[in-house]
Amino acid sequence: MSSWGNQDDIASPGTVALSGLTVTGTDTFFSNNYSVSDVITIADAGGDAVIAAITNSTVLTLASNTELTTGTLSGKNYTVNEKPVYVIDTDPNTTGSQVYGVSSAEHIVDVTNQQDTDVNNRQIANTAAHAGWTKIGDVYTDANGVVRRKTEVLVAMSSISGDADDDTILPDS
Repeated sequence: MSSWGNQDDIASPGTVALSGLTVTGTDTFFSNNYSVSDVITIADAGGDAVIAAITNSTVLTLASNTELTTGTLSGKNYTVNEKPVYVIDTDPNTTGSQVYGVSSAEHIVDVTNQQDTDVNNRQIANTAAHAGWTKIGDVYTDANGVVRRKTEVLVAMSSISGDADDDTILPDS
């Protein structure tokens, strides 16, 4: 099994409750929709976590909760994707919220000079250099006065699918 997949967003019906490392769903389909090593983001939990085990359609266990800022929640929306697992579990310099699945459509728009703006409404030069799993980091001004965003390609691939709701950062074509 690969330590990443190509799904930027997998259907995530229902709501979840979090208690420690146990996630309990209401109107969910965990065993049908997800796999061990998929990454779950729970609203208001403060970060991402890797799925370690799936018991059935309504119960799963997390590998760790190192990125989470809270251990108890209920009735929360959630999303699941196939981000690179090592980012969540072992990279102390990267959080899951910095990693995006960049589809070919998003990359094409970006490469054709689609520009974003920072909090001071300054235009930011191109965001993602490649389609695939990309870390999008801090905004900075280079020596020539051009505002740029740091990016790092974690896994280059053209088959990212299931566009997540990140179109303000990575717009589609």
